[in-house]
Amino acid sequence: MHIAIFLDQHPRSLGGIQTSVMLQKKYLERAGHRVTIICPYSTKARATDGFWLLPSWPIALNGEYSFVANVRRSRKRLDRGFNELHNKFDLVHIQGDMWSGIIGLGFAQRQRLPIVHTMHFNMSTSISALLGKRLTRYMFWLLSRELLKHVNRPRSGTTGDPWHYLKMLADEASIVFAPSHHFAHDLEANGVAEKVQVMHNGIDDDTIASILAAAKEHPTTRNSKAPVHLVWSGRLQLEKRPLEFIRAFAMADPDAVVDIYGKGYLFRKAERLIKELGVEQKVRLRGTVPYTKMLRIFADSDALVQTSVGFETQGMTVYEAAATGTPSILCDHNIAGEFAPGSHWLVKDESVEALAAAITQAVADIKNGDRRADRLVDEDHLLQSGATAKMLRYYQSVIEHHNAPKY
Repeated sequence: MHIAIFLDQHPRSLGGIQTSVMLQKKYLERAGHRVTIICPYSTKARATDGFWLLPSWPIALNGEYSFVANVRRSRKRLDRGFNELHNKFDLVHIQGDMWSGIIGLGFAQRQRLPIVHTMHFNMSTSISALLGKRLTRYMFWLLSRELLKHVNRPRSGTTGDPWHYLKMLADEASIVFAPSHHFAHDLEANGVAEKVQVMHNGIDDDTIASILAAAKEHPTTRNSKAPVHLVWSGRLQLEKRPLEFIRAFAMADPDAVVDIYGKGYLFRKAERLIKELGVEQKVRLRGTVPYTKMLRIFADSDALVQTSVGFETQGMTVYEAAATGTPSILCDHNIAGEFAPGSHWLVKDESVEALAAAITQAVADIKNGDRRADRLVDEDHLLQSGATAKMLRYYQSVIEHHNAPKY
């Protein structure tokens, strides 16, 4: 089958959703299927990618992130490209909820293709945190107006409510997916869809197999006298709470070092804060590294620290660390609920003091030989091959139902 995936950002730009889509493409193609990704331009794009790039404007100084700039031009480009295809699309999988999602929905309806939709993003929480409530409602009012051009709904359906906007998208899909049980519950509770299927974003089988094989061949024993090695990974933005983490680590002052991986608009502020708190020797900003290298770093660390609260719909870094056998210190109780009790350290509340206390406890436990990693979920549950096999069953069912004779 030939799958068209619509995405709000280029999959080679930094982000968990982008990484997930690239892995989906890899394993769908390995299973003998064809995948075309349709997305905005990015300076991270490669000429050999073969993606369909939509007309877009940059929203970052380095051009890594963009948004679709012209719906009409995008529509024409898509229809022309589809008409020239020898191997037509069998299904549209929308994995972006903004302009690319609207364009993908309209394209699927014009070409009479079945739609499935993965909602990766908690639009209500994330956009409000970035823009504030008033601008958020205005943005979703604009998006709803554009979406109404592609759905058979009265104009009175236009609102600025993010959940209502997502419901309008969901109503056009045969199946709606979410990457975790807790976000599926949120979507259902807010009336987006009556039933949301859980489809975890997977982790690269090849890399995990290589890491676990190396660990088996060269087993290591932790030196109890050595500082504990903690890792933080993600975009350095407000919703990820990197500054709160740095303050909590300085407050705890544990026998540990921490490497912070990622970039974002708080990078320079984090640099200054580290100097102000006098923890330059213990807290190191490492920038970004490739996906495979990041997984190996997780495997070599004692624990991952996850500090966002109410923002993550899955929290991929926690799953990636778990797949390598590394436990996490978790601030988000929803993410913690996806894992077995006793497999992590859970921060009591959102305060810096509570995070400092959890760091202190985790470091003490690790130095005392805590084998919390032994209680993590089986890595087979986390691998992309399993997620792909499950997704293909859904694809086949949707395509068969769509192509069945209508009486």
